[in-house]
Amino acid sequence: MKVIIMVAYNAVLVEIYPDDPDVNLENVLETIKERLPSDIELKDYKIEPLAFGINKLVAIFIIPEEEGKVKQLEDLFASIEGVSMEIQSITRI
Repeated sequence: MKVIIMVAYNAVLVEIYPDDPDVNLENVLETIKERLPSDIELKDYKIEPLAFGINKLVAIFIIPEEEGKVKQLEDLFASIEGVSMEIQSITRI
């Protein structure tokens, strides 16, 4: 008998805010892509106006539904200088 193990996934909507108006969000995006663990996927992103000419990066990540994966994503952003992040939603897919 075969045992099939299915891993559930979550879509995590994250907003990334620059700490300073001079932070280049395109460079931040490239840093995220370089440092992203292989089991976490950047599914989609867009740069949106925030206020007073400052933009924010809105991104959707697909992560395995495993203990510690959200923390791993938070730690990634904590390691990037010049930005802060806020998780807006987590949805099982």
